[in-house]
Formats: sequence, structure tokens, C-alpha cells
Amino acid sequence: MSEDQKPAIVKERYKNSFENFLGVEFKAYKDGFCEICLQIKPEHLNIGNAVHGGVITSLCDIALSGAVTSNFPTGAEAVVTMQMNVYFLRPGKADDKLTAFGKVHKVGKTIYHVEGGVRNSEDELIAKADGNWFIKRKP
Repeated sequence: MSEDQKPAIVKERYKNSFENFLGVEFKAYKDGFCEICLQIKPEHLNIGNAVHGGVITSLCDIALSGAVTSNFPTGAEAVVTMQMNVYFLRPGKADDKLTAFGKVHKVGKTIYHVEGGVRNSEDELIAKADGNWFIKRKP
């Protein structure tokens, strides 16, 4: 996704964000769907030389939250992760490129339910995730 295609809210918040620090690149961001990728570097690995579970969890949180903000409701100020489950299915490998995705499945007045996961460069699902996001409305 080019810089011009990112919505203003993403551009504004991305500059000094954890996503930027981690090295995340946004690939798709619209209509309740978000896809991001991360080229794995040595600093993303645990002592067992696999991608750290915290990195995979962060990718899930970013992609699933992105799915919510890609369809930002009128009057919303921010989204907050209320609860998220991550199911680790296989390890992420050094030097791999991981792709995380999130899709909104249920929209309530103040809570969105989102599902997604993380795939490796061989298109294998290495983690599944689901959770609920709270929509903080402007006063």
C-alpha cells in the first residue's frame, strides 16, 4: 500500500507508533479487513531462534485492530482491544516474511468481534486469533 492510499488516521498515528518501530508494512486496509506484513529480523527472535510469541501476538493485535479502524464508525475516536485470544499453531522462522490479517465478523453498537491470524511465506497458518474491540466514541 502506498503512502497516498493510507487513510489520514493511519498516516497520523503511524509515524511514532509501535507498528512503525516493529517494522510493519500495511498491505490492505479497507471495508473491515486489514492485512500487514513483517520481514523477520534477528531482533524479532526468541532464544530458540523462532519468532517470539510477543511479535506474533503484536501482529495479530495490529491486524485485527486495523480491521476495525478500516471501517471506522462515525463519531468514533479510538478502538481499544478488550480481549484477544491467540492460538499458536507452528513456529515462525528466522528471515521469513509473515503476513497477518484481520476481518470484522460482528459489529455491535460499541463492540466489534474480529477474527484473523498470521501466515508464513509458504502460506501456512502459524497462528489464529480472535477478539473483541471497544469503540470509544467522541463525547
